[in-house]
Amino acid sequence: MGFKLTGFICLLLLFFFCVPPALAEDTSEDESTSNISSGLDEGLTLDLLNQDPDPVEPGDVLEIRLSIQNTGYEDLENCVLEIKPEYPFKALAGETLVKDIGTLGKRYADNRQKVVKFKLGIENNVNEGTYPLKVYVYATKDDSRLTLTKDFDIEIDSESNAEIEYISVEKMVPGQKTNLVFGIKNVGNSPLKNAMFSWDCTNDVILPVGASNVKHINLIDIGDTENVSFQVLTNVNTKPGLYKLDMVLTYDDVEELQTITEAGTVENQKRKEITSKAGVYVGGTTDFDIAFMERSPTGAYTFTVSNIGNNAANSVKISVPSQANWTVTGGSSNSVVLGNLQKGDNTIADFDLKPVAMNKELPIKFEISYTSNDGIRQTLEKELPLYSSSFTPSAESDESEGGNSSSLMYIGLLILVCVAGAVIYKKRQKKIQMKNAQEDELNKIKFDDPDK
Repeated sequence: MGFKLTGFICLLLLFFFCVPPALAEDTSEDESTSNISSGLDEGLTLDLLNQDPDPVEPGDVLEIRLSIQNTGYEDLENCVLEIKPEYPFKALAGETLVKDIGTLGKRYADNRQKVVKFKLGIENNVNEGTYPLKVYVYATKDDSRLTLTKDFDIEIDSESNAEIEYISVEKMVPGQKTNLVFGIKNVGNSPLKNAMFSWDCTNDVILPVGASNVKHINLIDIGDTENVSFQVLTNVNTKPGLYKLDMVLTYDDVEELQTITEAGTVENQKRKEITSKAGVYVGGTTDFDIAFMERSPTGAYTFTVSNIGNNAANSVKISVPSQANWTVTGGSSNSVVLGNLQKGDNTIADFDLKPVAMNKELPIKFEISYTSNDGIRQTLEKELPLYSSSFTPSAESDESEGGNSSSLMYIGLLILVCVAGAVIYKKRQKKIQMKNAQEDELNKIKFDDPDK
């Protein structure tokens, strides 16, 4: 009986010494991980009091408050809490992830509990879900270094969203090729994957040139903007006005791509679609050409002004601004109102100009102001090379003027001679008629009375 009792007591003592302590010696991380449950069950508790924000979003800063408490019967000295961040968590500059909390008193002691705060960053490209955050605890007990770890589940909320941030063109000129750029911004909390962008214009007024109206984008990271560009063109005879662009953006909704089959493939992939619209004005400005036509003897220069653009111009005015090479003389105006010019129309403008030097080709500057068909006053600057030459009335022109006077005098004298000749001729004719009448009378008398 005594032998059996002694054997039973020895078996109990052997079993007691084989049971691991609350904290195992820190021989390796794997061994410490295997002792997590035993450590927590026998004297040390580590709890997550709260997280801010909750849930946290990709790219945010996460703040957590941990409560560590010694419920055992012995003090734990040199206690240290440490976080070794793994994806999607990351360390922040200036924020320590190792906190020395000193000694935790045994059960019922005032210093048995501490609250510790940590700040971590969240990666931008993380999907929505719950992710484990590992917290390590180190302590000294009976001159042995002990460790344990615990995982806390952190909820991360991710939302995919995008918008057309801008369009590079507000106005287009008919018949002129234009680079049309759309800026697509990821305004959500998760990356946009496998995106496809397309656009369409009412009645095909604006069409892409050399490529289709669809572009693919592999990835747009959180907060990034991706530019997609198209070479577009409108018909030269397009009626001016505001035309609508319908835009469609589709992409993988990453929050719906979480269902994985046993074969490792994704089921029920879902596409998210965003539609929007914008207006582009077709019309607006035009262009002009100026050419020298002639110079009058008085020094007036005549120019032709042509509307060579694809839009009409209203209330056109051409001016000669102040410049070094040419000045407007004779007190005349430096501006000429030309009225309305449809595309292809031309007219003339005269200016009395004086060059700074003679017999040279001097550039002359013009300003053309007009109202475009979108109602905005526009101003164009044009420059034209113009040859300056002096003009002095020549002797030939004087003789010509004298000759003209002499010719007028000769014509007047000729008229007088003709008039005088006509008068003399009429008088002579009258005398001849009177003489013939007298002779006829005498002949008649002789015929009636032969004796006379």
